[in-house]
Amino acid sequence: MPTIANAAYFGTAGSLTVNGDDYTAAVTSCALVPTAPTAAVTDIGGGVTQFAGANTWVAQVGYNQDWKTPASLSQKLIEWHGQTKTFTYTPDDGGQVASFTARVLAGQFGGAASAIHQATVNLPINGQPTFAPAGA
Repeated sequence: MPTIANAAYFGTAGSLTVNGDDYTAAVTSCALVPTAPTAAVTDIGGGVTQFAGANTWVAQVGYNQDWKTPASLSQKLIEWHGQTKTFTYTPDDGGQVASFTARVLAGQFGGAASAIHQATVNLPINGQPTFAPAGA
């Protein structure tokens, strides 16, 4: 049996664009999360059959709220609510570039006193993201 090497990825920086506009300065994290429905059925003989449905993907985008800068990500999330936009996440230190189309949802407004107001929005991705080597 062959031994498969593992080059663990340590993310340090990256960029996020929406329809070509760069929102990197606002974004604190970007994760693309697949989920699949699962079920198990037990037959009368005690056998168990496992089922898994198709993946659905969500983009979890963390960001610093900015209500002063015109066209900030915070303001655009509210303006674009319900619209479909194209996103590209590019890690600066190698890895795969991810492109996806997602339905935009409005993000959180406000937060704790004496703290930077941050938020995370979960954007449903249409289909599956596409992945390509950085620089390709």
